[in-house]
Amino acid sequence: MKKYIGICYLVFMGQLAIAQVPNHSLSEDPVFSTVLRRRIQYPINAEREGVYAKIYAGFHIDKKGHIQQVSILNPSKVGYGFEEEVLKKLKLLPPLQPKYEGNYALPITFAFIDHTNHAKPVSPSGKLSRLYLTDRILLNEVEIIGGRIPEQRDKVKPQSLGHVITTNQ
Repeated sequence: MKKYIGICYLVFMGQLAIAQVPNHSLSEDPVFSTVLRRRIQYPINAEREGVYAKIYAGFHIDKKGHIQQVSILNPSKVGYGFEEEVLKKLKLLPPLQPKYEGNYALPITFAFIDHTNHAKPVSPSGKLSRLYLTDRILLNEVEIIGGRIPEQRDKVKPQSLGHVITTNQ
């Protein structure tokens, strides 16, 4: 009897695990990945100040492929227009394929390049705690590049905002 209960438990837990397996195909969907990268722009104030950040956006895709319940998952506000840009552009995406129905978390990194110093892109590191990602499929990170061109000779150094709670995972 104990053996039977143990097998039933394993089968039941296996079914739960299968239901939570990430479907990374949304990250490779051309409508989603390409259109999103083209539409999200580096906020002007952040670019001018040399600020970079990482935003985690949460959203739901319904049975018809519409993006709904768009929110920012970061525990603290970053500012400089990063959140507003992400929310606005995610809400304006065209409907996706219904097969992507589910809850998602999308990391968006706003990396900054100071072309006046021929520098490489700088971007924040760290990951959002799993506490904020519950019941969401984590998608591949989207990177948006901003920068200062050589004509902008001000001496503002790039800085990071929006500290992300990091985990050891």
